Amino acid sequence: MEVLELKPITNKKITIYLIDKIRINPKLNDIDTLKELVSNNEVSFITLEINNENFKDFKNSNLSIVLNALDLEFHLLDMPEYAYGYLFEEINKKEEQIGELLTEYRNLDDKNSFKGLNLKSWIDVLKKEVNHDNKILETKTRPQWIVKKILDLARLHENEDLSLIHFFHERTLSEITKQLRELHIEVIVYELNNFHNIQNIIIKQEGNN
Repeated sequence: MEVLELKPITNKKITIYLIDKIRINPKLNDIDTLKELVSNNEVSFITLEINNENFKDFKNSNLSIVLNALDLEFHLLDMPEYAYGYLFEEINKKEEQIGELLTEYRNLDDKNSFKGLNLKSWIDVLKKEVNHDNKILETKTRPQWIVKKILDLARLHENEDLSLIHFFHERTLSEITKQLRELHIEVIVYELNNFHNIQNIIIKQEGNN
């Protein structure tokens, strides 16, 4: 069983190009643009967040079409099932409790009674906890696992100067960027501006998000 531990890689210089997976469109010139990025920066491999998506859905996605056209090693990354399962189980228990309390609350004749007000208050507390737990899962825990998976793959490559591309989901960008920088990895956000027919640019983000 893997442990979520983020250790820096001290014997490599690593550069990671982050690209929003949602914005990829093979009908524009994204394939050519990404081929140029891969070639100019000697990209060794690509990673992308699958986020519990159905693999069949991914195979039919725009991103899958682009990745296959690039003809470069790529890896689908997500939290381990056991880690996700444990956290989801805790959230599910609270949601079940909310359901039971709601049934009891709705059956009360006097919802403004002491019991009714207490039930309503407890339901509100549990709902806030569920929302908080879901946010932590998606914006903290999942991206930290993604970073660990990227590091594990980087360690397998012999290159001391290593470049790779990671296709991120918007909700994970902040934490992934933060964790990578804390591990002394250069992070570059690569923006595709094809919609406005503007030349693609590279933006280096300074400081932590």
